[in-house]
Amino acid sequence: MSKQQFLRLDGFTKAERLGMNDRVSEAIDQAGAWITDFHLYSNIAICINFEVPNTNLDKLAGALQETGLHLSQESLEQLMPDMNHSRLQERELTGTLAITFVHNEPDLLREIPAVPG
Repeated sequence: MSKQQFLRLDGFTKAERLGMNDRVSEAIDQAGAWITDFHLYSNIAICINFEVPNTNLDKLAGALQETGLHLSQESLEQLMPDMNHSRLQERELTGTLAITFVHNEPDLLREIPAVPG
């Protein structure tokens, strides 16, 4: 069985942020994986925490690529089936997917209300 315990995936896109977030969320679901948490970093990036059965890595790779997300070579290699190890015993892998949004929009600012003193 593969010794890989944690997936660290990353990619970038020039696609519209909200639409890409929806497509990636749907792709993760279609691959039989599930999102456990996410963190938005303004309109620049999102980091998605997920879990996926080790037997579904190829489905996850295909589904993510169909969204138009450009995954790094290191990410693609992590999602490739390991031909040297048997995957007969299914188990869940934990991972993160960091997506950088390439655009010319200004940083997304949010007003924080003053705290009464």
